[in-house]
Amino acid sequence: MQEWHLTTWALLLERFGGEAPFRETPLVLPTPDYFPATEAQGHERVQHILRCVMNLMGIGDWPCRLEALPERRGGMQVGAFLTLEGEDEPNGTFHFDADGVAVISYSPELVERTSDLVATLAHEAAHYLLSGQADLVENETHELATDLMVAYTGFGLFGANAAFSFAQHGDAFSQGWMSRRSGYLSPRSWAFALAVFAALKGDDGDMDRWLKPEVAQLRKAASRYLERYPQVLEGMRRAFV
Repeated sequence: MQEWHLTTWALLLERFGGEAPFRETPLVLPTPDYFPATEAQGHERVQHILRCVMNLMGIGDWPCRLEALPERRGGMQVGAFLTLEGEDEPNGTFHFDADGVAVISYSPELVERTSDLVATLAHEAAHYLLSGQADLVENETHELATDLMVAYTGFGLFGANAAFSFAQHGDAFSQGWMSRRSGYLSPRSWAFALAVFAALKGDDGDMDRWLKPEVAQLRKAASRYLERYPQVLEGMRRAFV
């Protein structure tokens, strides 16, 4: 997995500007500096957030249509008073329509889960960015490469925090569990991607403040590894940059 990470990072650096311009890429945070406040609600609010995401990725002027996916199905009843809810249905999709216009879709339930919504929109916008890179998008690892593009463009905090969550709920009449997964990289892989992002920039941007504790711990371990073995990134730079 490390070899794939470094090879893909090197390809992204080579094809999207190189290491020097990359250092100017901000670590996008869930603050008004990156997502100005809006009074818009529902679909219009999602449109505003998508525009923020695409502007930060440098593709704000690329034509794109936003659509809402159908509502999700309910959870699975596994007992008289017990439900189990998962999310096998996609949080979002990307495709080109018959006229060649890019279309990004999202699950309506994400409207009230802003961080997960940003992660989803960033992933689908990353598909758009990579759409001209045939060798990256026409193989079995294209979704993983798309997640790595999310990290490359500065949205790794959102992707890492959305990677997986598990929660229990209950009341006097029923109880249940719900899991959510967004994206394709594992939390450990997201942590390594964030460590590479920070190492290439020479600044971690105080990212652990914004990460879920379990992901922050993995990210610190990955950063210590890269500090202990600096040749890991130096070899990638010599080979590809």
